[in-house]
Amino acid sequence: MELINIIKDSLFYPADDWMKVIILGFLSLLSLIGVLTELNIFTIIFLIMVPLPLGYLYRIIKSSFDGSDSLPDFEDWKKMYTDGLRVIAVILIYTIPLLLVTLLINPTLFLSINFQAFTVLMFLDLFMKSLIQILLLITIGLVEFIAIANMVLYDGEIRAAFKFKELLKRISMIGWVKYLSAYVFIWALGFIIMLISILSLSIIIGILIIPLIIGPYFIILSMRLLALIFASSES
Repeated sequence: MELINIIKDSLFYPADDWMKVIILGFLSLLSLIGVLTELNIFTIIFLIMVPLPLGYLYRIIKSSFDGSDSLPDFEDWKKMYTDGLRVIAVILIYTIPLLLVTLLINPTLFLSINFQAFTVLMFLDLFMKSLIQILLLITIGLVEFIAIANMVLYDGEIRAAFKFKELLKRISMIGWVKYLSAYVFIWALGFIIMLISILSLSIIIGILIIPLIIGPYFIILSMRLLALIFASSES
């Protein structure tokens, strides 16, 4: 399947059922509240819900592998929850190198900044350190992106996300140019959506549309594109 066709399919895929997009957005919003807000009884409940939206993304990849062109249903919540825990485990493990580099670069980055004495040299130093972290994040994401799909292929076996030789071989089978193009497309689209989100935050309707429609639409699109790119290595 050609990349342009994969992108077209992925762009229209979320429109299969907007109610499911909104449900995913609602679950993601509650999870985000749990992660970002001060710890209390309500945020603990929301934190417990974090695996659910991630489990649904796992289900999107799985159903795409099975040849479905429709968004999967929100059912078998227990299975969706455990699948989400697997995704979280993979994400956390892949985050470790980034955390280690961050601590190595400056273990007290924000505590050590004196804003009254913040010079241009300090800004450049901070920028370069941040640039290293961003480049590392992009590099890790390049492998992590396909690692999650490989885990789904192995029916949730977490170790499959760290079979690096197999992951690199899979990318080679897809084609490095094709895979990198798809990866860049996701990052570029995500950047555009982020800008739209920032500009829309001052608008009341934007506060609702961003988390309930735009955000989940982009995530669903990304998982569909990942699944189809991954599956194209079999052709």
